[in-house]
Amino acid sequence: MNTKLAIIIFLCVFSSLSLADQSTVKKLGYQKKDKLLIIHADDIGLNHSTNSAVINAFKNGYINSGSIMVPAPEFEEFATFAKNNPQFDLGLHITFTSEWPNLRWGGVLPKTVIPSLLDKDGFLHLNSADFAKNAKLDEVELEFRAQIERAIKSGIKPSHIDTHMAAMFENIALFTLYLKLGREYKIPTVIPLNFISNVPSYMDLLQDEDFGLDSYLFVSFGTEASMWTNAYDELIDNLQPSSVNQLTFHIGYDDEDMAVITDRNAAFGSKWRQRDMDYVSALALKEKLKKQNIKLVSWTQIQQLIYK
Repeated sequence: MNTKLAIIIFLCVFSSLSLADQSTVKKLGYQKKDKLLIIHADDIGLNHSTNSAVINAFKNGYINSGSIMVPAPEFEEFATFAKNNPQFDLGLHITFTSEWPNLRWGGVLPKTVIPSLLDKDGFLHLNSADFAKNAKLDEVELEFRAQIERAIKSGIKPSHIDTHMAAMFENIALFTLYLKLGREYKIPTVIPLNFISNVPSYMDLLQDEDFGLDSYLFVSFGTEASMWTNAYDELIDNLQPSSVNQLTFHIGYDDEDMAVITDRNAAFGSKWRQRDMDYVSALALKEKLKKQNIKLVSWTQIQQLIYK
C-alpha cells in the first residue's frame, strides 16, 4: 500500500462471527462475487452547512446513508427533512462528546440527570477518553435512550446506530451497552470488524443479530489535500468480493458557517468537509463504482434482513 496516503484501511473478510459473509451477501440479493458498499455521511445536525450538504447529497444520489447527531445544534432542522423524506436511509450518530471549542453542546437530558457526562462548563466532554474516564454507565444508558427516543418522536425511523468519535468503543462496558440497546430497539449497531477482530473480549460479545461490517473505511489524519482523491480511490479499489463495507464521509461546505466552528485547515475542518463533498459528488465516483461493478446497499436493507 502507498504509505504516503496515510489511510486507515483493514480489508479482512470474516467467515465467522460476522453476518457480512457469503450467505448474507446472498440474502441481500447479490452474488458471492459482489462487493457491497454503503456510502455514508456522518455528523448530520452539526450545523446548517452540514445539513445542506447532506440534503444535496441525498437528493442527487451522491450518498445512500447518513447518521444524525441528536444533541447537536441543528438536529431539529434536519429532523424536519428526515420526517418529510422517509425514503432516505438514516441512522443515529449517538453523541457523547462535543469536540469543537467554538460550538459546544450538552446532552438531551437535563444536566442534573447526567452530571458525569458533562465537563465543568456543562457541555459533553471534548474527547472520547475524557468521556469514558468520567462517565457513569447508568447515566450513559439514560442519555443513549433519550437520544433514540427524541429521534423517534421527531419522526425519524432509525435504520442503524453508530457512535460519534467511537465513544462507545472506549471500553468493554460501553461496548456491551451499545450492543444491548441496538438489540432492544431492533436497530443494527455499526460494528467495524476490521477494528475489533483482534480484540477477543469484544468479539465474544457478538450475537447472531449483530451485523459486522467487513470494513469500515475513511480517509485518515495526515492525508494531504492533493492526495484526497487518490486516498478514496485506493480504499474503493481494495474492496474484496463477498464483503459488506462502509465508506464514511464528513461532508459540508467550506463556508463561514463551517469555518467559524471547525477552523478551515483543522482535521475534519471546513476544507476537509468540502473535499469530501467534492469527492462524493464527482461523476468519477459513479463511473468507478460502475466500472468495478460495486453494488450499493443500505442499512435499511440490513435492518430488514436482521429484524424481519
